[in-house]
Amino acid sequence: MQHLPFLTRPLLAMSLILAGLSWIATVHADSGWMQGRATWYDMGNLKDGNCHFDWSPTGRFVAAWPDKQWGFASSCGRCYEVRCRNSDFRDGYGQFLDRSQSCYDSQGKSVVLTITDACPCSYPNNAYSNQRWCCGDMNHMDLSKEAFEQLANLDVGVIGMEFREVDCYSKGNQGGDGNKGSNGGGYWNNFGQW
Repeated sequence: MQHLPFLTRPLLAMSLILAGLSWIATVHADSGWMQGRATWYDMGNLKDGNCHFDWSPTGRFVAAWPDKQWGFASSCGRCYEVRCRNSDFRDGYGQFLDRSQSCYDSQGKSVVLTITDACPCSYPNNAYSNQRWCCGDMNHMDLSKEAFEQLANLDVGVIGMEFREVDCYSKGNQGGDGNKGSNGGGYWNNFGQW
């Protein structure tokens, strides 16, 4: 019986080490993702966006970045992987929104998009909506219609999201049926490459 404490200590230490390594791997595997919300807009001509781009490496998968959000000054041309997140949150006016059943794919389908426009907090032609979403109360992106509809039904209007900065030529997690590529609106860039 005297040998039992000597065996127990190394086993306990090994268990703690393995548990710690498992926790580190879990945190690292999902690192870099930030939470926020996303709305959608019909972007029209890419050149009309705040960044005045002629083209985007992610085709019509683009987004507008709020002018009151961190990183706005250098947001043009950055690419982000975005995935829908079933969640509840509040808008800029404090209204509670239940989006706990909004995502098409609970397995993490994502899209890669390029920031090509601004979502101004103060915009007289759409003051109520822009102040509701674009004034910095939480992380936000206004996704092109083409990008949003890959993640959720357009009728939902706003979803919880997770996002992280990626290389512009990355492909998102296609989820369910795989390649949705068409008109730059899938996982292809403008050069027809993955």
